[in-house]
Formats: sequence, C-alpha cells, structure tokens
Amino acid sequence: MNRAMKVFCALLLLVPGLALAGAEEVTRDGVLHILNGAEPTGGVETLEFQELWRAGGEDSEDFFGLITQVVIGDQGNVYLLDTRLSEVPVYSPDGERLDTLSREGEGPGETRNPTNMIRLPDGNLGLVQMFPGKLTKIDMQGGPQGVLELGSSDPTAGGFTIIYDCFSGGDEVIVAGEMGQQNPPTGQIRTNYLAAYDMEGNETTRFIELKQEMDFTKFEFDEDKLDRIDFRKACKGTDGRVYVSRRRNDYVINVYTPDGELERVIEREFEHRDRSDKDYNSVKTAVEARLAQLPNSVVKISHTEPDVSSLMIGPEGNLWVTTSRSGFEQPEGTLATFDVFDPDGHFIKQVAARFAGDGLEDAIFFTGTGHAVVVTGYTEAVRSLQLGGAGGGGGDEDEEAAPMEVVYLKIS
Repeated sequence: MNRAMKVFCALLLLVPGLALAGAEEVTRDGVLHILNGAEPTGGVETLEFQELWRAGGEDSEDFFGLITQVVIGDQGNVYLLDTRLSEVPVYSPDGERLDTLSREGEGPGETRNPTNMIRLPDGNLGLVQMFPGKLTKIDMQGGPQGVLELGSSDPTAGGFTIIYDCFSGGDEVIVAGEMGQQNPPTGQIRTNYLAAYDMEGNETTRFIELKQEMDFTKFEFDEDKLDRIDFRKACKGTDGRVYVSRRRNDYVINVYTPDGELERVIEREFEHRDRSDKDYNSVKTAVEARLAQLPNSVVKISHTEPDVSSLMIGPEGNLWVTTSRSGFEQPEGTLATFDVFDPDGHFIKQVAARFAGDGLEDAIFFTGTGHAVVVTGYTEAVRSLQLGGAGGGGGDEDEEAAPMEVVYLKIS
C-alpha cells in the first residue's frame, strides 16, 4: 500500500460516516441515513432514443383522453391506460391499433377513471380505480377476471377505501391507499397506508400507517405539511426492498425490508422549485372546489413544487427518481433528467433522456423492455381532469390544448 492510500484510509477511520460512494452515513434512532450531496458521484449519463411510431395528434384517427400508464405484453404488444376514457388501447409492436379493452362502468371488467394499470403475478392486467378503491382484473384480451378486494372498509358503517396507487412484485401487490371511517358528530378518521397483499386479497405486510382525525367544522388543508403516500411515490426493488417518499417538501426516501422494517433513509441536498402562478392558481382552484361543501375550511397552497415527483426501478435494479426539476430548464433536446441511486441509497449518477419535447408538460414512461413511451400534453390533461374539464386555471381560457400524442421509442 503506497503512502497516499495509507493517508486516505486513515482519514476514513478519523471521520465517522465518511463513505466511499460520496455520501455521509449516520445512524439516527437506530436507522441508517444516507446523506447525499447535491451532485451525483458519477456525473450525467445520456440516454438516446429511436422513434418507432406515434399515435394520436392532429392527423390521427386515434384520440386519447389521458394516458397514464403503459404495459408491454408477452408478444410485445403495447397496452396503454387511458384514465379519462376508462379504457385500454392496444397496439402492436409496429404501432397498429389492435383492440380497445375495458370501458367505463360498473360491470365485469369495467372501471371509472382508473389511475394505474399493472401486470399482476397471475399474468392478468389489474386496473386500479381510485374511488371507490378496487382493482379490476382483465386478461390480456380484455376478458373479465373478477375484482381483487384490497384494504376494504365497511361501507355500512360509513367507511370507504381510496387506492392512490398499486404496483406488483413477486407474488404480491403493494397498495398505497387510504381508509376512512366516520367519527361522529362532525369528523372522520383517515388512515393512509402502504401494505402488501397476496393474490387472494389478504394483507401480508403493512409498511406504513398514518392516522389523522379530521373535524369538518374547522378543517384546514395546508399543502406544505402533507405527509402521506400518494400517486407514484412508492416502488419495489428487485431485491424486495420497498422505497417510499412521504413528505412533500423533503427529498427523503424511506427504505423498507420485505417484512416491513424501516432499514434505511435516503436523503439528498435539493433546492425547492418555485411554483408558477398558473400552477398555483390551478391547484388552488382544484382544492377549493373539492372543499366547497366545507364553508369554514382554510386552504393553504404551497408556493413550491413537491421535491420528489415519482419513484421507479430502472435498469440494473437502481432507484430512479423524478423531481420538480427533472423537466425544468433542461438543455435543448433533453426531455427530462433523472436522479439515480444504487439499491443502498448512494446518489451514483443522473440520466438525461434525450428527446425533443416539453419536460414540464410531457411525460415519459419506461417499459422495462428497452423501450419508452412519451405522452405529450400530459400535465395539462391531468390539470384539466382535476378541474372537471375546466382547463388549466390561470392561463388563456381561449387556448385549446393540442390533441395528445403517444410516441413509442426504442432506447438506443
């Protein structure tokens, strides 16, 4: 061992928590915290794409309401979830429209505004309906396969279930949801949770449970104080670990073992991004509309965007994180930049997705098969759905959004 290496090793011994990966590691209340800096240790990696086909848009016969998920079938067929139209358009690997599965309704294989679509362990598709929360099963040809009851609450006692999100891994599904129960005379008890279920609908592991008592005579909504598991804020790694982002204004990701133990906490230095006036007014309008029946409610909307937008598992089992800055002020030709952490929580690199588009309005979905789907106009469509089709709020009401396009890409 040369002298320089001896000095370096001595420094490691003298400075507790100093890690080779560039992150400080400390233990708080018995839990390991990985404290990453603002920059990754491995720099920025560029991801290039080759466009294979696109559907929708001005000159297409295909019309999309709001595409929110993509699943690739065994034959390479592309299954898209249209949340607004409550249907599943199906395309061949070459872009031919093959079929449309499911539809809006309460019948077998039907849903209303499904928020997610997953490939279930039994090979069927699961359509996740937010409220009343349920997971409707269909086969890959659209045949009804029943309903998987997940975290149900007794409706006869004034209870209800909301499913924010659902994802599968191994032989189970993991649900981010909320159960409500009346709390007379003027309130409710809400239980926000993340739990795993087997394919019979039996809960096997509860990772998180957050209880909140609400009094509707003096209800307050403070966006900056939000602490809950919501849409796209959890995922399961290839090693069985479960990653969760809870607190709105903190770049903090909790990591749980498969049996539900909090194993470690990933943190990263991050600068909040200010919310535009248009987006501030849009959110304020949506929240006030939902609380219109509570005349004494207090609404406090944040002036910043949530730090963490979504979590997913990328190639090689790494954790990919989208943030409020992933699509903001990107270099020309870059749609979005992702933060990438190794399974232990070290900030190893960023990945820049090179594709022409608007990183704040368009969305990109990775399929896990070496392909990706870009959905144009995604953010505006979500905003419109939240406002009941009333538009984006705070913008030009006479401006009509361009028809949504779906672009199927091969990662080159």
